[in-house]
Amino acid sequence: MQFAVVRSNAAGCEPTCPEWISAEGAIVAATPGQFKKLLKQLAGRRLPVVVSSPGGDVDAALTLGRLIRQNRLDVAVGLTRFDGCHPAAKNCKPNEGKAAAYYGNAFAGGAYCASACPLVLAGGVRRVVGQWAYLGVHQVTTTYFRTKVLYRTKYKVVKGKKRVIEKKVVSRKNAGSYKTYEMNKSLEKKLAAYLEEMGIGDNLLAAIKSTPATTLHQIVPYTMLQMKLITSLDDAELLTAANVCKAVPAAGNCRVVTESDIEG
Repeated sequence: MQFAVVRSNAAGCEPTCPEWISAEGAIVAATPGQFKKLLKQLAGRRLPVVVSSPGGDVDAALTLGRLIRQNRLDVAVGLTRFDGCHPAAKNCKPNEGKAAAYYGNAFAGGAYCASACPLVLAGGVRRVVGQWAYLGVHQVTTTYFRTKVLYRTKYKVVKGKKRVIEKKVVSRKNAGSYKTYEMNKSLEKKLAAYLEEMGIGDNLLAAIKSTPATTLHQIVPYTMLQMKLITSLDDAELLTAANVCKAVPAAGNCRVVTESDIEG
């Protein structure tokens, strides 16, 4: 997953514009660590997370969701249209001498949150998806890897019986893997505990369990609201539109910059 702090490029919003964390791509084991590093750089600033992801590692998604809740961040399913290059593009460099590393605007159309991604969404304090974004769930797939281990063992005969005195690993080889498409009881309990912790209804877990891993079950916004997966029938603009900085008091993700910062 690629993270970037983005400042709105909406016309007329300066010198006070909203900022957010763009989070796009697959969730992998390293994702929570990357997010922690970004939060440290933000030094306590609470920016909403605008996420679009096909899912990925379930344990990493749970950790990421908990980090979001612990830091009291909001989450929207959405994409960021960057002014200039996308941070994931080769040779894309942050702005130097500007008020922000990246500028852009957030929108819901075409964004998606599937598989393990809704677990990340669940971590938000405020959670929005919007009718033009896609959210889908399915049964958790677990992959088990087999390893063939070859040992060298030394024995000592004591009173006619062998006694192992040394055992060393000579080699390890990949012996293949297999997948299971049904959630085991341990994982089910883990997900149930997490969703309860986040204040999400039981119906979300039921939808995950009942959908084959080979497909996706789309959940529409009104149903998400009933499940308590979202907190309102809004989209990413609720958290990132320029007018959030015109309110009194201004939203917490608004930052004032000087004219010299804007001109660079």
